[in-house]
Amino acid sequence: MMMKKYLKLYVAVLVVSLVSIFEIQLSKTAVYEEESLDSGIKVLAQMQDLWESYANASVDSSLGTPFRRYAMHTMPVYGKEFHSTLIEYPYGSSKRTDSLAAKPAHGIILYVHGYNDYFFQRELAEKADSAGYAFFAIDLHYCGRSLMPGDARGDMRNMREFFAELDYAVELARVITKERAESLALMSEQANIADTTGREQRLLDVSQRAYSLPMVLMGHSQGGLLTAFYADQRPEEKFAALVLNSPFFDFNFNWLVRNLAIPVVSEIAILLPDFSIGSSGNPNYAYSLDRKYYGEWLYNTEWKSESRPEQFLGWVRAIHKAQQELHRGFHINSPTLVMHGDCTEKGEEWSENYMHCDGVLDVEHIEKWAPKVGPNVKTETVAGGLHDLFLSRKAVRDEAYAKAFRFIDESL
Repeated sequence: MMMKKYLKLYVAVLVVSLVSIFEIQLSKTAVYEEESLDSGIKVLAQMQDLWESYANASVDSSLGTPFRRYAMHTMPVYGKEFHSTLIEYPYGSSKRTDSLAAKPAHGIILYVHGYNDYFFQRELAEKADSAGYAFFAIDLHYCGRSLMPGDARGDMRNMREFFAELDYAVELARVITKERAESLALMSEQANIADTTGREQRLLDVSQRAYSLPMVLMGHSQGGLLTAFYADQRPEEKFAALVLNSPFFDFNFNWLVRNLAIPVVSEIAILLPDFSIGSSGNPNYAYSLDRKYYGEWLYNTEWKSESRPEQFLGWVRAIHKAQQELHRGFHINSPTLVMHGDCTEKGEEWSENYMHCDGVLDVEHIEKWAPKVGPNVKTETVAGGLHDLFLSRKAVRDEAYAKAFRFIDESL
């Protein structure tokens, strides 16, 4: 009997030991991947890959002509390949006044979408183009056009895993803008048969100016947090300006959850990053947007759903770590505009408040943390704004557009 008792004890100790060793190894692997990404190593986009993306462009099937899409493939430092997509609104495609039509772009805008989202804001692209900016947007990996079979939609394990595709998108946007400017200049030169003196130098000047245009980053919600985080880690890029539309600077929970529960969950996520916590939130924000309910927008509900995608502990940790770095303070010198609505609504039942308040984040949290972005931050409250200010009712979004493009113009 004594032998059996000790045998059971030995087996129990062995099982516990094996499980502990397994968990330690998992933890070491997760920490190693985090440290690899957190090291700040920049993976440069290869020119051959950029030209392949450029050569294989196609009309975007979601938005149609004139939008174009470019496939991007990147591999962060721990070796996992990600697929993302750059969307272009070819410069000069919008209706303009004659005085603007012939002028070259005076900047490039790269738009980064939020969580449970993708780029579908045709009006934003048209407004940017009309204001004189070459406009691009990215569908991040696991999102929208970039979603591959088997992907966990909207998932991530470290916000830095997006940096490689943002690096790629910035460079590809510059290459595309340069190529378009060269083509237009060449057509103009060929039309002017009489004046051939200095043609090559003029074309070279056009090319260099287009490639070196000021780059503006524009991010919404989780994309706003990502955009700020990315700009903080890429000071050498000297981005001309940042426009953050209701950025995800803090979780929309009470003090106790934000400051006690979330940090604990974040630590547990080291061991259990793939543990599912289901889907949080309610569909009321979607109701305020979708044309089928109370909104005016038509979009792909497989890519931007009423209920949020399945969430995992690793995603919570990724957001929490990025927010922690923000709360300690970024050092972004670029002029930065942080915009948000004037009220928050998070009731479980549908309310008319969802038509003129932020139904996802707490606007007071955004205002609180905005100064931590850097020394050159301006905040703007847009009365009546939804969580995505550019999807608010027309009068409100027109005000948001005006504030954003006036800020960009002044920054450049």
